Amino acid sequence: MMALSSGLRFPALLLPFLFFIGCVEKKGSSSNAKRTIRYREQMAEISLQPKRVLSLSPAVTEILFHVLPDSLIVGITPLCNFPKEKTQQKTRVEVYPLNIEKLLQLKPDIVFSEEGITSPQDAAHLRQLGIPVLLFHYEKSQDIIDAMDSVRAWVVPETSRDRIAALQMELNEQEKKQATIPDSQRPGVLCITWMDPIFAYGYETWMTDKIRLAGGKNVLSEKLDKPYPTLQRETILKLNPDVLFGGSFEKMDSTFFELYPELKKTRAYQNRMVFELNDDLASRPAPRFMQGIQEIENRVNATKALLITK
Repeated sequence: MMALSSGLRFPALLLPFLFFIGCVEKKGSSSNAKRTIRYREQMAEISLQPKRVLSLSPAVTEILFHVLPDSLIVGITPLCNFPKEKTQQKTRVEVYPLNIEKLLQLKPDIVFSEEGITSPQDAAHLRQLGIPVLLFHYEKSQDIIDAMDSVRAWVVPETSRDRIAALQMELNEQEKKQATIPDSQRPGVLCITWMDPIFAYGYETWMTDKIRLAGGKNVLSEKLDKPYPTLQRETILKLNPDVLFGGSFEKMDSTFFELYPELKKTRAYQNRMVFELNDDLASRPAPRFMQGIQEIENRVNATKALLITK
């Protein structure tokens, strides 16, 4: 679904529309009636009232627990850990490699996952076996809310509207707060995912939107060959980030900056603006994404305050 150009959303008005596009055509008798649902270029034929939903992604698991009754969720992955008291009670299905046999034993009415977690090959295999599969894709924080609302509309359209509307309101307020900040006043942020070699969150990842909503800007401001590009130390020196996410200053000083001592010339190192992020909040496009934005915003604001005093 496309976001409105103003950045504002009106969930109550969109809910009937979402449900309508999810119910293209009813087929069969009332006991085995099916409908076709769509997500981007994907289609899946599911029962009118799915009773067995399975997740192959920790982020999707958080979405499912946020919008669906617990009893409908029949399987999750070994890495799913939130909400703790609920995930502990669910059957685990190994993802790498995908345990097809165990998944089939759970007899899911539909499987939800995300691009980059479940491979196109695994998704195609499940579809060949008659298991409906949809893979979510996230470029903006709004995409997470749209995915949540779609799951609600497809599975239990009468529930969770207030939860989704409240999260939408939070995002709208954050958008309005950040809309007036010029690019020149936004600290440059580099978020690395691996040290040797150096991998980072590229421009076309969801992290770019989170950094924007936190008042910063991703120093990787152009599309590269990969969403998570490999960076040379010369590139990082040229980008000269104000903030570096990857670990605490003490940890990074004894590891990352020991490997690449010339990067101590960056503003992030010189000002000790090197921080660790909660990995689950940073990497999972899930209902807790506003907490992840707030964590980044706190660090960005600390950097802004430091730059003003200098």
